[in-house]
Amino acid sequence: MPDIQFNPVVSAAIITVGHASLTYFLPPLYKGNLMEGLQTEVWIADIKEKPLPDTSFIAQSQDLSAYVNNNVLHLAEAGVDPDVHLNYFTDNTDELPIQDIADIPHEVVLQIWSTSQTRHNNLLEAELSYDKRASVLNRHRAALAKNMAQRTAFAWSAATNDEFNKILNLGANDSVIDAFIDMRAFFKKLDIDMSNMNVILQADHEARIRKEDKKLYKEIISEKGATLHDFKIFSYSKTPYYTAAGARKPWGSTVEATDKQASVIWDSTEVFRCTGDVEIYPTLKHSGWQADLFSMGQRALNGKIRSNSPKYFGAIL
Repeated sequence: MPDIQFNPVVSAAIITVGHASLTYFLPPLYKGNLMEGLQTEVWIADIKEKPLPDTSFIAQSQDLSAYVNNNVLHLAEAGVDPDVHLNYFTDNTDELPIQDIADIPHEVVLQIWSTSQTRHNNLLEAELSYDKRASVLNRHRAALAKNMAQRTAFAWSAATNDEFNKILNLGANDSVIDAFIDMRAFFKKLDIDMSNMNVILQADHEARIRKEDKKLYKEIISEKGATLHDFKIFSYSKTPYYTAAGARKPWGSTVEATDKQASVIWDSTEVFRCTGDVEIYPTLKHSGWQADLFSMGQRALNGKIRSNSPKYFGAIL
């Protein structure tokens, strides 16, 4: 019997072509008999997470994290200014009156922000080619950031329309740009340093500004740190809602068809942010679920420094 010579290159080509043909023309047979057991799914390495909104507006505040002690923050609201007397001793022989202008102290406890538990099953997720554990933890962090930003926008919005705070309730045809001119005039009369004033523009107001003045719109949107009539501009989708009459709706209220979403204005020297402990709570290799359980907790608080009598806040509806 003659010797049979095998060319390794030709043999490899035959095997490759045969493998490809079998998987193409007989995929059920191939999958059922030749790929029994663990399979690796082909996933996009960086799985598409839900978009995280821009929460940079939170930085426009006083960072009081360094003053947190055991997750408690001590604040003091400035008292009244002393009275001023002109030529007091011309008509008086007694001493100047003593006036109490003491600051108003108050203590606040940092809130506890907690995420629900989620499961990470190593056996099932071993088939995935991306890091599911990292994805799960990132979503916990993102959930905390989103919720905190929404509550912060609510906390920093104007709750009353009075001598120190302004709520402008616009009609459908009123100018949003003119509203900012009016807001600037209101705060200038209070001797506010306009370099500390900020606004979160909600999307509908952005659109109305674009319709009113396209050139101005491009200037305030394209440039980071841009201002509109001295208000530093930020964009965020989850600003609070007010009723048609101009009253701020309580947190968590159902939004009605007649409600109006606000663009929020605040003075960065009148608000604060602080963070305390941050923890990840893992239960590893839980026997009942045969999986790891995770939740995340954070102590934090973002609020108004003058909580008893807030000043220098605004809302455009």
